[in-house]
Amino acid sequence: MLRHAAIAFLLTVSLPAAACWRMTGTFAVDGESWKFDSKVEHNREYIFPAGTFILKLTLRPQDKKRTTLAYIVHERQEKELVLITKGEESDLESGKVRDIYAKGASQRPNSIITLKLTDI
Repeated sequence: MLRHAAIAFLLTVSLPAAACWRMTGTFAVDGESWKFDSKVEHNREYIFPAGTFILKLTLRPQDKKRTTLAYIVHERQEKELVLITKGEESDLESGKVRDIYAKGASQRPNSIITLKLTDI
């Protein structure tokens, strides 16, 4: 009986940790850059404020080793958010640094997202 309880406990503790990542990197717009370091999970949106800009990131699994990143960049202007750019980057691999060059919409600045995913 004790063995079954121990196995059930280990499964409940270890299964949620299987989809966790540590995401570190930088976000740069118009010569300004900001660093971020966060624990993230698949299919959840994470928001990183950076000055007047807001970076939204979502990780979506492709298979055990590759992941797709969806990103949206907004700029706060007075009382509204203005879309700067959005897109997806596929084939992100754990342990490798990836640079994402995001072209801004017309009359909007370009962005560079540099990130590294580490499996926890």
